[in-house]
Amino acid sequence: MDIADATFVVTDLETTGTTPDDDRVMEIGAVKVREGAVVDRFQQLVNPQQSVPGRITKMTGITTGMVFEAPPVEEVLPDYCAFLGRGILVAHNASFDVSFLDAELQRTGKDTLSNDTLCTVRLARRLLPGLDSKGLGRLAQFYDIDVDGRHRALGDAEATGVVLRRFLSQLAFEHEVETVEALLRFQHQSYQTVREVPGHIESIRDDVLPDAPDAPGVYVMKNSSGTPLYIGKAKCLSDRLRSHFTAVESSGARKRKMLQKVRSVDWTTTGTELEAILLESRRIKAEKPRYNRAQRRYYNRPFIRLDTAHQYPTVSWTRRLEADGAEYYGPVRNTEQAEMVVDVVGRFFQLRECDDERLHLGQRCLYADMDRCAVPCETEDPETYATVVERVRAFLTGQDQRVLDKMRGRMQRASDELNFEKAAELRDTLEQLERILEKQRVAAAPVRQHHAALVHRAPEWSDRVDVILVRFGQFEEAITHALSPSPAQRAHLRERCRSVFDADADPPETFSKRDATEIRLLSHWVYAHRDELTAVRWDPGASPPDWAHAVTEQIPGQAELSA
Repeated sequence: MDIADATFVVTDLETTGTTPDDDRVMEIGAVKVREGAVVDRFQQLVNPQQSVPGRITKMTGITTGMVFEAPPVEEVLPDYCAFLGRGILVAHNASFDVSFLDAELQRTGKDTLSNDTLCTVRLARRLLPGLDSKGLGRLAQFYDIDVDGRHRALGDAEATGVVLRRFLSQLAFEHEVETVEALLRFQHQSYQTVREVPGHIESIRDDVLPDAPDAPGVYVMKNSSGTPLYIGKAKCLSDRLRSHFTAVESSGARKRKMLQKVRSVDWTTTGTELEAILLESRRIKAEKPRYNRAQRRYYNRPFIRLDTAHQYPTVSWTRRLEADGAEYYGPVRNTEQAEMVVDVVGRFFQLRECDDERLHLGQRCLYADMDRCAVPCETEDPETYATVVERVRAFLTGQDQRVLDKMRGRMQRASDELNFEKAAELRDTLEQLERILEKQRVAAAPVRQHHAALVHRAPEWSDRVDVILVRFGQFEEAITHALSPSPAQRAHLRERCRSVFDADADPPETFSKRDATEIRLLSHWVYAHRDELTAVRWDPGASPPDWAHAVTEQIPGQAELSA
């Protein structure tokens, strides 16, 4: 029978212990897989007619009270056997589950199971010899499987089902296993007849990876002639590189092809993850390795432009940041997002959308008739208009959430009125706006006016923080700071603050594609770590010692800086 025509019943049991003769089944969970998709599910608590040990409750969350009124096994097994039918019984460590099912069947006077069985542990040992553990938890982590209900029968059966589908795909591609008979034989093959790790991979594992540092940085995989094949970044180089060369057998075809050519790995350490992100971007664009598909070129990302140099400012979007007195916010991902932000500002704040010539002529336009303009051409009230501009500025920096609240209200009303298409449209706009404005909220300023020290304390750090210095919206420097700094560290921070935040420094006339790209990367990093950051805004009137003192006061456990 072809695998495509087979029915797999992936089963998991929760039991009161590990011995079939003495312990009992207390939950059965199963998913039926056909043609690579889950077509049915089975889940049932079982009264084991004995108390559930505390250690089992701690692991599974199942208590004696939960199973007290559940049906006994003699009532549950017929339903499970009907669900199983003639399907192939699949389990992670199948011998354990089958032994319990057979023991329960014999106690109820029934015949033991005669179904073919497939063990995903056995498959893992043959398909992923390089993986450090073959447990379900490790496989779920390796394949990035989101397990809902770990250590409950159905949750583990669902996860095992995903693992099975990954294994079947790999078996078909690498070993041409396409029939049930070949699949069942494969799980019993000796390891030697399955696959040997290529010598150059073993050499890298043994000779190169042990030297990889536990530090952030950028790594380069090269072929035998030294040509870069792939450039990547890492928060921890040793962990990231090990992940590349662990369980190579299960990698996608493109990655396996690349790893066949890799003969050496170099790396450059950086002080922080952010510096690694920026360095990776520059090196990929400069060297364009064959196996890097993303970040190969610089793009002109759109910025939102608030023309505050005008008495009656307008909002638009542009791909260039000029020293023209306007305020620029962003960048955003694409023109669609840029136009969406401009449209929201127009609808909720009523800034003018006419050109200067029409404004000076005092001619009322269509936007005024649509109630999308405060008609400064007629009112000639710059003070009232300036108040609206302040509200727009608060919105674009993520400080004013009232527009989002109004949109949520409109979305709810549309849903209540069964106008689901309108509700879905508002929901999608809201989700995009929330992401954009959350990134702006941390900066809380237009790009050219974004001057701050970002104090970063990751949860796993016990003795350090990173201080990220941002000037004119651009990353300038990262300083690793001890929680109890030495006098030399204090002096260094004062000096760097004095240098970076020089009040007499002129802003850049314009920003290059590289500048805009790195502003975007900084924005992404800040958004990803927003819960770990404290932003200290630079006050141009503050002295460097006072400014450095303000920064270090945000460092947990920090002693005061001397002036």
